[in-house]
Amino acid sequence: MTHLMRAFGAFMRVGIGTMLQYRGEILLWAIWGLVNPAVLYALWSAAAQTHENGEVAGYGRGEFGAYFFMMMVVGHLTTAWDTYEMGYLIRSGTMSPKLLRPILPIWEALASNLSYKLVTLVFVVPMWILFALIVRPTFDGNAWQVALGTISVLLAGAMNFVLGYCVALIAFWSPKLDATGEVFFGVGMFFGGRFSPLAALPPLLGSIAALLPFRWMFAFPADLTIGRIDSLTEALAGLAMQTAWLVLGIIGFRLLWSAAVKRYTAVSG
Repeated sequence: MTHLMRAFGAFMRVGIGTMLQYRGEILLWAIWGLVNPAVLYALWSAAAQTHENGEVAGYGRGEFGAYFFMMMVVGHLTTAWDTYEMGYLIRSGTMSPKLLRPILPIWEALASNLSYKLVTLVFVVPMWILFALIVRPTFDGNAWQVALGTISVLLAGAMNFVLGYCVALIAFWSPKLDATGEVFFGVGMFFGGRFSPLAALPPLLGSIAALLPFRWMFAFPADLTIGRIDSLTEALAGLAMQTAWLVLGIIGFRLLWSAAVKRYTAVSG
């Protein structure tokens, strides 16, 4: 464990240094994470204004502001890109030296992921504050909802990273993984509530969303934090679901990794 912690600390230092070298590029990624929810807020709040009661699926202008504000936060803190990067690592042969280390490559990927989130906080936090000042979202969450919501966001970030890494391991069998990454991201946007609150989906699509992990990555932590989930029992059940999906993801990773390294053949390098 000591060796792991030392190696992870080294990966973090390298990751932060790398992010600072490519600060222009990571700034663009961070901006997208702000613009997309802001545009969706504008669309849904405008739609709410066209209804007689000023609401869509129980969300008014202020509630939509709170929901998409949290989507900015949740989206940033849960972001992961291994479904896009793994194919390149294998095609270019970059994965080969990583496999020779006495530490699994997933730890380096995790350090890079955390480095991005830490470095870009300097930029995104002021933008979150500016969005809140302009939109004036309606937050109904009390202390226990915010506390459990914070735990939920952390679990969601771990879920998205681990499950995304499991999907990324498909690259060991099919190195061109770009389309798979887009599908994983797109399905997560729709069924995770990033495009709209899940309550606004038709009943059939809402039922499908309940069976997938994406709700627990995005919609659940957002709804819990802003006070849309007012039952402690429901909140704890949601945290249990997140934990269950995370454990399944870790088990899936262990099984897939064992098979993947046996299948590995570098395309070049």
